[in-house]
Amino acid sequence: GCQQKPVILPVISKPLPQPEKVVEIPKRAPEPVKPQLALQDSADTLLAWTEFRASLLLMSLKEREQLSRSLPATSVAELQQLLIRTHPETPYAIRFKAQMQLAEQLQTLPKGLADLLRWDHAYNQKLLEAESAVKALGRLNGQQQDQLEKLQKRNTDLQKKIDALTQIEAKLNSAGGE
Repeated sequence: GCQQKPVILPVISKPLPQPEKVVEIPKRAPEPVKPQLALQDSADTLLAWTEFRASLLLMSLKEREQLSRSLPATSVAELQQLLIRTHPETPYAIRFKAQMQLAEQLQTLPKGLADLLRWDHAYNQKLLEAESAVKALGRLNGQQQDQLEKLQKRNTDLQKKIDALTQIEAKLNSAGGE
């Protein structure tokens, strides 16, 4: 056999490279995109409508009026206007008209959006019915109060006549007895 002596290689020492300092920039989460109102059934759109409805309940009359004036003339804004006008603090006549218009609009909206807004519609309908009943009871109460006052006056008049007749009878009895 051929046996050779192992060759010894010279060791060259190089300084180890210094690790590069990596400065990590903290990753910012992307800003959430605010869901936009649209006449669609997407989850983001339905969330936007839910948030819009919730925000309306927190707004003052002045804020709702300001929002109403600022809306453009679009189909989305038309629906927003109806929801603004069905707010519980809006006068009855305005809410009643908006309720009828909302009922018509629900027929044309995408199913998911219509389903979401049907709850508002049903709630507003019950509120309108209750207010109507309270007004009717108020009128009935007023009529009954008027009738009660007339009967009390008639009772007082009849009592005066009875008292006058009783006095006449007493005079006649005392004059006849003399």
